[in-house]
This record gives sequence, structure tokens and C-alpha cells, in this order.
Amino acid sequence: MRMTYSIALIGCGLFAQPPGAAPAINFLARTYRLGSFNQKPQAMWEFVSAGETVANWTTLLTLIDRPDAHTRQELDRLSEGIKTTYESHGGKILKAQTMRDASGAAYNYTVVAFEEPAKHRFELNFVKAALSPKNAYVAVYGVRITDPKDYLGKAKAFLNEHSGEVGRVLENASLPDLSKLPRKEF
Repeated sequence: MRMTYSIALIGCGLFAQPPGAAPAINFLARTYRLGSFNQKPQAMWEFVSAGETVANWTTLLTLIDRPDAHTRQELDRLSEGIKTTYESHGGKILKAQTMRDASGAAYNYTVVAFEEPAKHRFELNFVKAALSPKNAYVAVYGVRITDPKDYLGKAKAFLNEHSGEVGRVLENASLPDLSKLPRKEF
């Protein structure tokens, strides 16, 4: 099985209604609701937009709590692990760089592509690994580009037209406090 870097297989949580207390996240003019949570090996929340589930998403926002990283050096090791995991599962690293947000805080940004020819699609993952006041977190915005005739062309067009915007929005996204998100698997 291939896994995207959400640390766990997409959709591995049990499918039930998420807790009502979970916040919605607005990202790139869409509202995302909690679609799954699992604790293995790190706490991970997957947010889906209206009409989608963790089993059939076209865009997915994943948040991962990383209490194992508290310093810049540990964040860099975490980011190297992210890259290695992606590569070992067939991902092609399109970009990997340390960046700074508006406040000057450094974070690691990675863009990864998975080609899935049998499904006529590319899956693109835009990954931000950063330190919060308590520890590190990883935010992954996943996009699936599907077209039976020209998924490669559409994926290239998406990257050319939207990757800068996705990166800026991911850099400045107002994400919920992970310590306040529900931690009951469903």
C-alpha cells in the first residue's frame, strides 16, 4: 500500500460522524470539517470539504501533532523524515526548502507529487512543518488531479497556476490549536 505523508493511511479511521465540537477550517475559499482522527503513530486529524470523505477526497487538509520535535534541529530531522517517507512510497519531491513566515519564524516546506497512472491522476501534497509554542506540527494540503485524457497536463497546470497561492495560504493559515481538537478515534 502507498501512503501519503499523513503518517497513516488515508481513511484508516473508522467512518462515523465526527464530534460536533470539532472546528471548521477555512482554507483556499473552502470550509473543511473533521473527517477522521487517529492516534497512530502521532495524533492526526483529516479535514474534508463538503460532499467529500477521507475515502473519496479531491482536496484534504491534514494536521499532525508532533510532540517529538521542540527545537529547530528536531524540526529539520522531522522534515528529513517526511521527505524520506514520501520518497520511499513513490513520491517525487518537487520542492523542499526552509522558509520564513511574516514574523520571521522558520518552517520547512515540501511539495510532493505521486503519479497514479492506473487512476489517471496525480496527487500533490503541500507540506508545512513548523514549531508551535508547545511543539512541532505538520500541515498537509492534498490535491488530487484526475483526468482520463491528460492528468499530467492538468497537474502541471495546477502547479503553475496555484502552487504559489497554496504555499502562501498554508504559510499564513489560521489553524486550530491541536491541543483542543478532539482526540477520540472515529
